[in-house]
Amino acid sequence: MKKDLHWSLWVVLPVAGFLLPYLSRLGTAAADGYLYGESGWVELLTVMYLLVAILFGVMFLVSGKAGGHGWMRWWMTLLVLGSVYFAGEEASWGQHIFGWETPEQWLDVNDQGETNIHNTSVFFDQFPRALLSVAALVGGVMAPLYCAVTGRHPARGSLQYWLWPTYVCLPAALFSLLVSWHEKMYRVLGVEIPTVLDVRAGEVKESLLALFIMLYVMSVWYRNRVSDRGCLVSGI
Repeated sequence: MKKDLHWSLWVVLPVAGFLLPYLSRLGTAAADGYLYGESGWVELLTVMYLLVAILFGVMFLVSGKAGGHGWMRWWMTLLVLGSVYFAGEEASWGQHIFGWETPEQWLDVNDQGETNIHNTSVFFDQFPRALLSVAALVGGVMAPLYCAVTGRHPARGSLQYWLWPTYVCLPAALFSLLVSWHEKMYRVLGVEIPTVLDVRAGEVKESLLALFIMLYVMSVWYRNRVSDRGCLVSGI
């Protein structure tokens, strides 16, 4: 019986999501159109990851018991709603898909002329991203490493067992924190970033954070499904 999600999900996807933007910079400039922008694969993957997270979150809410911990249902509901907001904002609530024009009154408050909220205020853009980054650092990196180093794991079936991310979230969380460090360093030094490293780190970071959310939700759903069958195993 597998302890958690298959490695092809939590190893291959984060590594590919982290490295491919850099590898693409070795190609032609025309590749940027496929990689970035409103129809680029980075943003499309971000939305796809969140849609998968929503699907598995709803599946958990429909059938999940999480050891009888009612708080997990509230927490998963919050994650599903947050993922809906995240995905909706990334796709400008369908504008990038259906291509409608932005109302004139919205153009005055949205700095990119799109029908979304996050481009209207730092509070709706930088603040949620900062919260997700803290969650990735504490829950996705520090918690699994602490358990691995100390050998202390949440008790099976406890609220902490369900609440804390497991090792399957570590690569996506770690890469989401590392992908923008060099860009910030060049900005602090006032030096132009080399083309090969200019991967529009903000977009890639959002994609990896969305992957972190997806893997977390899928892990909770999977471990709950296993425990529902009477085969509860440690997830960390």
